[in-house]
Amino acid sequence: MQISGFRRYLPVLLITAALIFPTLSRAADFDIADCRSNLGLRLAYGHHLKSPPVHLYTILPRWGMFLIHPHTSSLPGGLGISLEVEGILSLAEASNTGWEIGITPLLKFTLPLTRGLHLFLEGGAGIIGENFDSPAVPHAFNFTPQVGVGLDIALAPRWGLTAAYRFRHSSNAGLYDENPAFNVQFFQAGLIYFY
Repeated sequence: MQISGFRRYLPVLLITAALIFPTLSRAADFDIADCRSNLGLRLAYGHHLKSPPVHLYTILPRWGMFLIHPHTSSLPGGLGISLEVEGILSLAEASNTGWEIGITPLLKFTLPLTRGLHLFLEGGAGIIGENFDSPAVPHAFNFTPQVGVGLDIALAPRWGLTAAYRFRHSSNAGLYDENPAFNVQFFQAGLIYFY
C-alpha cells in the first residue's frame, strides 16, 4: 500500500491551516479562567531524519489538566504548567506499511503572549509498539523521549487551534544489542477544548 500521493499534499494542508486560522480568529480570546482541564486532537505528519525513509501519518488524542493555570499564575509572564497524557496511533510507510501505537505523559509549559495566543513547550517520555518493516526500528517495543514547541490560537472562548513541531526519539533503551536511534520530526495541527 502506498500513501505517497497524500504525503505530497499534507505539508501544504498544514501550512495553509496555520496561515488561515489565525486570520479567522484575530478577535477571539480564551476565556478559560474557570477551566481546569482540556481535551485535544492533533493530526501529524512525521518522517525519519536519516535513511532508510519512514513516513508517519498520525492521530494524537490528548487530555490534560492544569497544575498552574496560565491566566492566574504568579510565575513570571503568567507561565502555566499542565500535565498532559497523549495517545499515538500512526500509519507507517517504510519498507512495507505498518503501524505504531503508544502513550506518552507530557509536561506542557504555557506562556500567554495575549489572551488569545499561547506559546508552549512540551516534553515527556512514553512507550510505543511499532509494527513495520524497517532497519531503523528493529524491535517492536520502544521508549519515546520527545520535546516540542507550538502555539494554541483562540478560535472561540474555549476552543483553540494548535500548531506544533515535535522531535521524537525512539529506542529500546539498551534492552537488546541492536538499538539504532529512530529520530522523527513531526508537524502537527489540531484542536483543543478547555473545560
